[in-house]
Amino acid sequence: STVLPEILKIIGYILGDGSISFLKDGKGFLTSFFGKKEDLEEIKKDLEKIGFSSVISERKRKHKIKTEHSEYEFKTTTYTCQTSSRSLALFLISLGVPYGKKISSDFCIPEWILRLPLWCKRLFLASYFGAEMNSPKFLTGHKYNIYCPTVSMNKEIQYKESEIKFFNQISQILEEFGVKTKKISIRRIKNNPDKVQIRLILSSKLEDLLNLYERINFEYNKEKAFLGNVFAFYLRKKQKVINERKEAEKVAVSLREKGYGINSIFSKINSEWVNRRFIERSIYEGRKAEPRISFRFEDISRLVKEAREKFGNSGYVIDKIIEIRKVPYKGYVYDFTVNHPFHNFTANNFLVSNCGVRLIRSNLERKDIENKLEELINGLFINIPSGVGSTGKLKLNRKEIEKVVVEGAKWAVKQGFGKEEDLENIEEYGNIKGADPSTISNRAYERGLEQLGTLGSGNHFLEIQQVVEVYDEKIAELFGIFPGQITIMVHTGSRGFGYQICDDYLDKFGKVVMKYGIKLPDRQLACAPANSPEGKSYFKAMIGAANYAFANRQIISHWVRETFSKILGVPYEKLGLSIVYDVAHNICKLETHTVNGREKKLYVHRKGATRAFPAGHPSLPEKYRSVGQPVIIPGTMGTASYILVGTEKAMEETWGSTCHGAGRMMSRHQAIRESKGRSIADELYQKGILAKAKSKKGLAEEMPEAYKDVDEVIKVVEGAGISKKIAKMIPLAVIKG
Repeated sequence: STVLPEILKIIGYILGDGSISFLKDGKGFLTSFFGKKEDLEEIKKDLEKIGFSSVISERKRKHKIKTEHSEYEFKTTTYTCQTSSRSLALFLISLGVPYGKKISSDFCIPEWILRLPLWCKRLFLASYFGAEMNSPKFLTGHKYNIYCPTVSMNKEIQYKESEIKFFNQISQILEEFGVKTKKISIRRIKNNPDKVQIRLILSSKLEDLLNLYERINFEYNKEKAFLGNVFAFYLRKKQKVINERKEAEKVAVSLREKGYGINSIFSKINSEWVNRRFIERSIYEGRKAEPRISFRFEDISRLVKEAREKFGNSGYVIDKIIEIRKVPYKGYVYDFTVNHPFHNFTANNFLVSNCGVRLIRSNLERKDIENKLEELINGLFINIPSGVGSTGKLKLNRKEIEKVVVEGAKWAVKQGFGKEEDLENIEEYGNIKGADPSTISNRAYERGLEQLGTLGSGNHFLEIQQVVEVYDEKIAELFGIFPGQITIMVHTGSRGFGYQICDDYLDKFGKVVMKYGIKLPDRQLACAPANSPEGKSYFKAMIGAANYAFANRQIISHWVRETFSKILGVPYEKLGLSIVYDVAHNICKLETHTVNGREKKLYVHRKGATRAFPAGHPSLPEKYRSVGQPVIIPGTMGTASYILVGTEKAMEETWGSTCHGAGRMMSRHQAIRESKGRSIADELYQKGILAKAKSKKGLAEEMPEAYKDVDEVIKVVEGAGISKKIAKMIPLAVIKG
């Protein structure tokens, strides 16, 4: 069944924090789910996917608790998701879900679930644990050891045997995931001798906890799922440090046997997790158990706080690659998307404009900045924040961001970030019409408040370049380009703001597929008709993300001008720092094109592509209309970039589109592996290129070998006639996100 995943999760949650009960009139059923509102929203969506509507209700309650010391009063707000669908209740009961009070009934895990493959059992367990398992947390007063994960349920004493069997079944499934359990405990409930509490206590060993949080984790509980992800990351780091200390112990003993002194051994091991005392104890005292974690190891509370600030409640999945092999295939291969959280996103041809590139010219030549190059790149690195989760110098409120959504780069210019003539050299003059701020979520606005004027991460960059070749002097002169010239290229987009918009609409589109009777070949796809309310809403939100990106690049350009002016001691106008062009390369636009001899309005999706309109096109600024649109194709931080011009053939064959860059040859993980033991910054320096990044990992992911040869890519593009090369630039200094 295409809805089996949702059914398994719903069953798991009902066995924890849900119930199926008779209505008071005895003629129907009420299926209820209890929890936090945000988690119940997910259950509501899944119920809709399998064809049932539900309602989430809120209830404010007052409580009184009497203890031997005092009486306490407090208020709470509880939420319930309920549906009175008789067919849903009967369907679930037929699948083995208990009805009535679970405390006074016999039930176990339905046999058919026990026969399912692991991925199905994982969904069932994760939703049950989302309801019933204690939240991941560390022992009080001890920042390295985790509380035993525990699941508990109260039962009337005559039904305890079925609950013990239920927990034994849970234990058997956990074993399949490599998670051991300690025991099942039973205790009488105080002041109620007819009831017992039965608890399943899981192992708290590192390997068992890793398997629990990485392979199962939680469903229908965003907070637990978030903590499970963070704890898994923490435990992986802890495991790595312990292994490093174990290896250091072996090395220390071995070196001692060879006659080395303590000081010499300590200098040879050279690990931040191993001190002199550890080496002495390893040699003179030995260890009966494996080494414990270093006291210098980080505090989980700091990691949780940092993860929450950067990623909200988002998560990740760690999985093992089983096999990599070549497949005999000679057909077309389509690059569907780039797997990076802050880059670009597609959902069955709907995409958020998260990236674009801008080229800034100058009157400068290399000799003018030769002695100032390092100072310039350091100044730009300070003035323009980069890296994952980076925030800028601007702190805007919601109303101001809504203006950015509608006005784009025009808003930035109004605020003093540039001048009016800048807008002429931006696609759509930096302001695509049709954005609607009301189509964008509160969460997206929260993420966008502090990210204007920031570079971001991944393959985003800011580069100081030198023009080394000019292929068409006439068009180059019109673009303001000449041999030996210094240019600046900026590649970035709408940051977490655009990412969140995509995330929100992927979620919404998941439930409209059934509404419009759309059948998709894969559950990972999502879509909505372009003329539907959902499709229209998304398109307006996507335009808002594009406008945010235009504003972002405009603000960065202003700070580029300020930095050059300050360090060179010359006003930026005299330096000739002006925009050649700014064009998006992950965007969907409604354009008019000729199809079978007739003009038609088309949604043109340029994902990993960029616009390349020919001479005479009315969308182009007047100054470029006689030659065509400037097309900017960047390479890597170790290779050339190009400026080209759009052609009539591109209009005929690709609806005015060309490629947007060199394209990756390696995944980021592979690039990191390939660069192990190397200094990418030093290698680039040997080539005469200064490189700055927030981390060595960031440089490793983007090393030149990770990308295709941009010169060959340009040959193909020009050979196909969809763009014509005008000039070639090489990097002198680069900032990577």
